[in-house]
Amino acid sequence: MTDLTTDPPSGAEHDDEYVVIPPESSRARKVAWVLGGIGAFAVLVLLVGGIWLMRQIDPAGAGEEVTISIPKGSTTSQIASLLEREGVVTNATVFRYYVRWKDAGPFRAGLYDGLRKRSAMGDVVSRLEAGPLPPKYTELPIPEGFWLQEIRARILETFPQMSAAELDVALADIRSRYQPPSASLEGLLFPATYRVEEGDELDEQKLVRQMVSTFEEVASELGLDQATQKLEGVAGARQLTPYEVVIVASMVEEEAKVPEDKPKIARVIYNRLAAGMPLGIDATVLYALGEHKEQLTRSDLQIDSPYNTRRFPGLPPTPIASPGRESLEAALNPAEGPWLYYVLTDEEGHHYFTDDYDDFLRAQRDARARGLL
Repeated sequence: MTDLTTDPPSGAEHDDEYVVIPPESSRARKVAWVLGGIGAFAVLVLLVGGIWLMRQIDPAGAGEEVTISIPKGSTTSQIASLLEREGVVTNATVFRYYVRWKDAGPFRAGLYDGLRKRSAMGDVVSRLEAGPLPPKYTELPIPEGFWLQEIRARILETFPQMSAAELDVALADIRSRYQPPSASLEGLLFPATYRVEEGDELDEQKLVRQMVSTFEEVASELGLDQATQKLEGVAGARQLTPYEVVIVASMVEEEAKVPEDKPKIARVIYNRLAAGMPLGIDATVLYALGEHKEQLTRSDLQIDSPYNTRRFPGLPPTPIASPGRESLEAALNPAEGPWLYYVLTDEEGHHYFTDDYDDFLRAQRDARARGLL
């Protein structure tokens, strides 16, 4: 009988039933240590980098106040470099990314005060977004009704460093689209207050061009280019060119004292043209004389000039002043009425209008009696 409990023979090999576990490898320990070291170093770098970045964004202790000027056309990158050069921010590159992160800008050109050296970038962005200081400028006021020679004198008086000869060249060379070939710019420089910013180069050509372009913009807006169509139903105004309507507007400018009289005076001019009557406007005589006077003498009224509308029927050859917006609008949109005459009725400048000559003479006597004429 066989004994099933008998131990295996001594020395027998059973490799398929036993596994030998080797000792732990020293290489694995080294890899773990390296990875741990790298992780710790990365954390340290991030920590140090974060501290450095925060110090760039918000450095401690802002310094003295700085005023900077951002040139026209500057990019955000150029502004950042300017701020770094002036010591306002500590790092231009960081500032550029900060602006992008905040979705700030673009920033306007101009002069900025209230900045400090080593400012927090948030403060810098807030100041730039508030906009520059109002520009310093010199005002050039050109009143309505000025003659061309008066405008020239006002420019040279306001800007004595300008060249009179260069200004004359500009006035001769620059043309308006409403200007006939042989005419000057009389009446075609818009009366307004112009501003020349401090630091801008004084340029006679640029200034005159601005005054011409301003007139053209206003005139176009009012419909001067369509003058023939706008005045088609107005006797005496049919077939007038835009330039001739400016001539009418210039007379309205000189004759009217209050805005509400302007469309009526324009109608008187057109009614007289339709009737073939001399316009009889004293302002044209003053223009012919080349001087402003309170009273015209009998010899003044006899001056032999195409501008003397007491002697010669029709329009004068050119405008006699710079008309403003209201006078241009009145010439293009005259009031409805049969009037041929007007007389001053009060010191505020209102006129009495009539189409009866005897009524006109009566009103004239009354005005003289009250010291208005």
